[in-house]
This record gives sequence, C-alpha cells and structure tokens, in this order.
Amino acid sequence: MIKPILIFLVFSFSLLHSQTITNSTTKTMEVVSLDSKGNDPDSLWFMKDEDLSTEEISSITESNFSKIQWKRVFIPGSLYTKKEDYSSKKIVTIAKWIQFPNDQSTQYTLRLGIINDRDKTYLNGHLIGKTGLWDSSDPQAYDKLRIYHVPANLIQYGKKNLLIIKIQPYFGNSGGIEQDETLLGPTEKITSRFYKDEFIKLLFLTIYSTVGGYFLFLFIRRRKDRENLFFALFSFSFVVYNFLRNQLKYEFGFPFLEMKKMEYMTILLLIPFMYHFLRTLFDERYSILGKILDGLQLGFFLYFAFTHNIENFSFLLSNFVQPTWLIYVILIFAILFKHLRKKERRAFYITIGITIVLFAAIVDLATNRNYWVFPRIMGYTFLVFNISLAIILANSFVKLNEEVEDLNKNLEKKVEERTDALNESLNQLQILKEKQDGDYFLTSLLIHPLARIDNRLPEIKIETYVNQKKKFQFRGKDGEIGGDICVVGTVQLEYGDYTVFANGDAMGKSIQGAGGALVFGVVFQAVLSRAKSSYTKSRPPELWLKDLYVELQSVFVSFDGSMLSSVVLGMVGKDGFVYYINAEHPWSILYRDGVASFIETELSMRKLGFPKNDHYFQIKTFSLLAGDVLLIGSDGRDDLGLGQEEEEFRSINEDETLILRLVERSESILPSLVNEIKNSGEITDDLSFLKIEFSPANPRMSLPDSIRNEYLEIKQKTKQGNYQEILERLTSLMQNYSHPTFFALAGKLQYQLKNWIPAIENLKLASKKNPVREDYLFMTARALYKNGQYAESVIWSERLFLRNKFHKQNTKLFMYLLDQTNHVDKKEFYLGFLTTKEI
Repeated sequence: MIKPILIFLVFSFSLLHSQTITNSTTKTMEVVSLDSKGNDPDSLWFMKDEDLSTEEISSITESNFSKIQWKRVFIPGSLYTKKEDYSSKKIVTIAKWIQFPNDQSTQYTLRLGIINDRDKTYLNGHLIGKTGLWDSSDPQAYDKLRIYHVPANLIQYGKKNLLIIKIQPYFGNSGGIEQDETLLGPTEKITSRFYKDEFIKLLFLTIYSTVGGYFLFLFIRRRKDRENLFFALFSFSFVVYNFLRNQLKYEFGFPFLEMKKMEYMTILLLIPFMYHFLRTLFDERYSILGKILDGLQLGFFLYFAFTHNIENFSFLLSNFVQPTWLIYVILIFAILFKHLRKKERRAFYITIGITIVLFAAIVDLATNRNYWVFPRIMGYTFLVFNISLAIILANSFVKLNEEVEDLNKNLEKKVEERTDALNESLNQLQILKEKQDGDYFLTSLLIHPLARIDNRLPEIKIETYVNQKKKFQFRGKDGEIGGDICVVGTVQLEYGDYTVFANGDAMGKSIQGAGGALVFGVVFQAVLSRAKSSYTKSRPPELWLKDLYVELQSVFVSFDGSMLSSVVLGMVGKDGFVYYINAEHPWSILYRDGVASFIETELSMRKLGFPKNDHYFQIKTFSLLAGDVLLIGSDGRDDLGLGQEEEEFRSINEDETLILRLVERSESILPSLVNEIKNSGEITDDLSFLKIEFSPANPRMSLPDSIRNEYLEIKQKTKQGNYQEILERLTSLMQNYSHPTFFALAGKLQYQLKNWIPAIENLKLASKKNPVREDYLFMTARALYKNGQYAESVIWSERLFLRNKFHKQNTKLFMYLLDQTNHVDKKEFYLGFLTTKEI
C-alpha cells in the first residue's frame, strides 16, 4: 500500500516543483534565513524563562520590548545548555524582530524548524499557528517541522514585526527550536523547498525498499543463503525507521505516540540485523557475546512494545541501548578485519561502505543529542553501502558468467576429462573393493572351522542360526562377515561328559567384529583341545568353566578396550544341569510348556575385554526339565527397525519382551522364529541364535510312597540324636533304593559321628546326583577340611564360591584354606571378586 502512495507523492511533487520554478521568477523577495550566526550578534534571538500571557504578548511594542529581561540565544539549538536548567519542564518564550518588504501581493510563510514539543506562535501579538495539545502528559510533535502561513493583515510592511514563540518542552533536558532552520519567504518557495527535501528522502527510501525486496527474493529462491534474509530485514527496518523520521508521515494522520513507539522499536533492529548479515555472509559462528546482545535487544524491544512512556524510551536508548551498539560494531569490524587479512575483495568493499555509514550514524546520533545542528545524512550515505553490495553482486555475477562461458566453451572437453577421472576412480574403487572382499573372504574362511558345532551328548540337541549383516561376493562366491559366532564342543571330565557352548557378539561392524569373533573362536578351540589332558579332566565343571572364561578375558583385555565381546558361555551335562555365565549378552530365554520367559533378570557381568571384570564374575546354574528349550541370541533379535524403509524417520524397537512373544508364536522353531522377527521389523544388526533342547533318555524315577514315608520317619528321628541306629536303618534302605537325599542324609550322619571318609563319599555322591544343591558342596568341603584333605577341600569350596560368593560361611572357609595351602596367587585373584564389605 505504501509504494503506490509514494509514487503518487513523487509524481505530485514533480508537478509542484515545476510550477514553483515558473512562478518564482516573478517574485522579488528571496527566502531569508532567521538563524543565528556566530559572528553576528544581531542575528541572536531573545529568550525569557517565563510563560507570557496572551495579553502580555499583545502589549509588547518596539518601545517597551527592551524593558523585559531577555536573554540572547542561538536558534536553532537546544535552549537547555546547563544541567541546572533540566530540573523542570519550563515554558519558555523566544522572540525575534523581523521585517517584511513592501510587497503586499506576496503570501508569506514562516519555517520555524523542529520545535520540542508544543508551540504557540504570534506575530505582532496575534496567534498565527500552534502545534500540540498544551499541558498534555503525552508528547505531541517534538520532531515535527513547523510551517506557518502569515496572514497579510497582520504584517506591518516596511516596519519591524515581532515574532514570539511560546514553547512547552516534553523532555526535561532539551527544548526550543532544536534542529533544521528558521526561514521567512514566499509561501510557494518555502513549501516547494520543504516538499522537495522530503520527497528526495522518499525517493532514496524507495530505492532502499527495492534493494531489500531484491535480497528477500534471493533468499526465497535460495533459502540456505541466510545473509540475503538478514540484509532484506535490515533494509526494510531502515526504510521504516527513516520514513518515521520523515515529515510527510504527518500527512497520514497516524497517532504521534504510536509512531514514536514504532520508531524506537525499529531502531533496535538495525544494528543486530547488520551484525547477522555480515556474520552469515562470511560464515562466522554465532558467538556467546552475540547471543547475549541479541537477548538484550529483544528485552528492550518487548519493553518498548508494551509500555508507553517516551521519556523512559529515550533514557534507555541513550544510556543502555546505544552503548551495546558499540559492542556490535566491534564484532562487525572484527569479522571484516579477519577477512581483510585474507585479502577478500568483498570484505574491502563492505568495509568502505560500512565505515561511511557508521560515520553518518555518529553524526546523526550527535545531532539527536543536540551536540550540534546538522541535517541528517544517514539516509543518503546508506546509498554508498548499497553501492558496495552492488559491486560485490556485480563481481559475483561477472565471475559466474565467465565460469559459465568457460564451461560452455570447454564443456565437451571437461565432460571427457571428468568421465575419464570418474572411470579411473571407479576402477580404483573396484580394485580396492575386490581387495576388501578378498580380506573378508579370507577372514570368513578362518572363522568357519572355528565355529564348529560338535555335540556328542544324545540327551542334548543343539541347533544354531547365524546371519551376519555384512554380505559380500568374491570371485563368484557369496559370503558374509560379522561379529556373531556360535561354538559348541564336548569335553570329558571326571564328573561326566559335558556339552560346552558359546554365543558371542564381538564389538564392531564387518571386519572389526569378525576380528573379535576370530579371536574368540581361536581361544575357545584351544581350550577345548587342552581338555584331553589329565589335569583338565580332573577339573569339576565350575572350575573348568572359570578357566575358560579367564583365558578368554585375558586375551580380550590385552587389546586395551579396542576389542570387546558380549557372550553367553556355558556347559550342560546329561542330567540337563546347566552351568553358564552371561557377560552383558541379551538375557537367555527358557521355552517351557509353550511359555517363553527370561531366566535372568539383571546384568551381572560386563563384556569380555572390560578391565577389572573379575569382581562381577559369577557362574549361574539352571536345571532343564525334559522337553525344555534354552534359547540364547545376540542383540540383533531386539534391534529391529520399525517403519518402512522409505520413511524419513524410523525408530528402533525398545521392547525387550517382544522376543518372548515371537518365541511363543514360533514355538521355538528357529526358522519360524527368524521369519517372525523379519515380519516384525527390519533386522539392523548381526543375528544369531543357539538353541539347546533337553531330551533325557530315561525320565527321572519317583520314589514309592512307602519308601518316601520310611525315609521321612528316619529323618524325623535324627532329632533324637541316636545317629548310629538311624544310620543303620538308612543304610538298609539305601541297599534297595538310590536317591541323592539318601546320600546327603547319610553324609550328614557320618559327619556328626566324625566318620569323615564315609561322610565324604556319601556327600560327593549326593552332590553328583543333585548338583543344584549348594549346601551339599559346602558340607563336602567342610568334611574334607575336617579330615585334613585341604587340597581337595579347596576345590569343593572354590566350586561353591564361583557359584555363590555371598555364601559367607563358605567364603570364610575358602579364604582360610587358601592361606593354609599357601595359594597366595589364587587368593589374590579371588580377592578381586569381592568388595570390601563382602570380605
């Protein structure tokens, strides 16, 4: 809406100006300046610090004028030059004798400059004009230029005429005819000069708004060039601010207070927008200091928007806001100097333009503070800055045009060169890929024999599934590589045959994970190969599993944290009793009677290779029943991408119980389970499963009721203390039936009778037939200790310690036995398993 109005005003001005030139040649009087001149005392105005009434003004004549105590002052300029004059908003009266020529056919007009704030103007005692509501608490027009037409009937031709102006200031520290100039002349010359000056300013603003629109258009077409947006905002803010300083704004009838609020709010935006324009133009970071300054400007902006006290606005602007601009200027020139040192041409042009604009801003700022009377030049000098930007844009355009011309001339040659370079790069890439796939293939060949499934127990059925995420093809052969590995072997110990199993997930993708899996497989197979030695065969399952873990941990920890692996490591016998450890692997799943559940509830150990992991070491045990299925899987089972591949945002499954529902749905059949997982989401990681199914050849036999009742009767009589008689009845019962509880009770009775050797034999049999009972292990260790068999007692106590280090009686016995047998290194090792509180 504003642009059509501006165009209309410019067109009207052109007509008016042409008419003025035509008529001005017929007038004899020229425009006369009423301003005070420093070397001419007669040009000074008269001033009185009092409010003269209309009657007093009407009674003043040339003869009694000198009787009033007048001060001589410079006009234009602020009348308040001393701080003691700031104490109150005084009404002042200024006067000047002026003389009109004897040309009664000419219409005369006074241009009285910018008066702060309200005025009443008299000629020869008669009111000829006034501006503002007298005694109002709100500002009226302290930046308005006064132009008053002089009625011909009030002029004393050929004589002195007394011009008196009563002024009521708004601000306490300024007042009077502060800016512009005071003139007397023919109406057509005064008005044409006024409109000419103001329209020229509007023409400049039209240019600046066009420039701002152009930069805004550049930003809309290319959003990532935010410097164009900031300069457009700066230009529009500059146009709005300068329009609000233009005298033609009063032609629109807007409320003065609202216009001043808008002016104060707009001026807050100029310096920050300029700072952000240069910051984004030169790709400088948004510093903490810049953010603080922007926050302060925003606070002032909101305060100006929601309050109405112009005096507070002026005070804050002069004493708080403008000092922050100095910091902005420092940041701006720091950016420019940084790029001037790099000899960037655009920084040179912008520095010249912004220096001139900064000089004009300082001049206008001093004018606003009434340090001197000087026309505002900011609106004109800003053109220099626009010219500097135009030069930058022109250079960019010329450079781009030259590049386009060069590209058009040499397009075919460049395409050929680029094609050759691309083909060469593709050839190199193909060679590198072939070498990489060869490394992958060799690594997969090394891992394959290590990941053997060697199970010799018919009661235990093993099934595995491994699907590595990284697929490759080498010389026509498909392969895959990753960190998941499943290994199964069989060891023969004194306590029976055991199937040893492991499901590991080495840290890292592709070759890094495969390296971890390779190390894991090598160490695992090395330990299995040593299991044929007599020493290894004599080890109970807990100690054998501990030795396997220690060897794996010592190898992985030697890589200083660059190679880690989660793992479930365990062994299971013909009786379905499982010994295992879980080193930060997903929880194992038991599928029993159509229901899937976790056999673990909390994390107990960190990954293999994690330093100081011994404190968390613990062997867990679990008894499988006939038909039970134990499923061990890597975290690929849970890391499912939910959503379609083409969707921009996809989430990873966070429901750890989802796998339980999938196991139940698939009835623990591995191919069906894998299909269920694929149907639930995208597999984003390596996936592996190790399935253990327990199918005993002979189900466990239950005791007849008569035998059970007889046993309970025998056990009840142990409370009476006749151990020998009870032992004889129990021995008779054991000749016909064998049961772990019978051996356990016999061992306890022999222990009470201090028959250590038969006590030890019975307790060992009880523990072997029912390995889940930890108290059998402790009683055996205790009996061996009582019989003086310290070395063997250490083994049994160590087995229980590895399964339950919180068994305080056993831990105390174990540490005592280590001292008695001088196992210093072993004691130091196992002390790492305990906290200070547990010791």
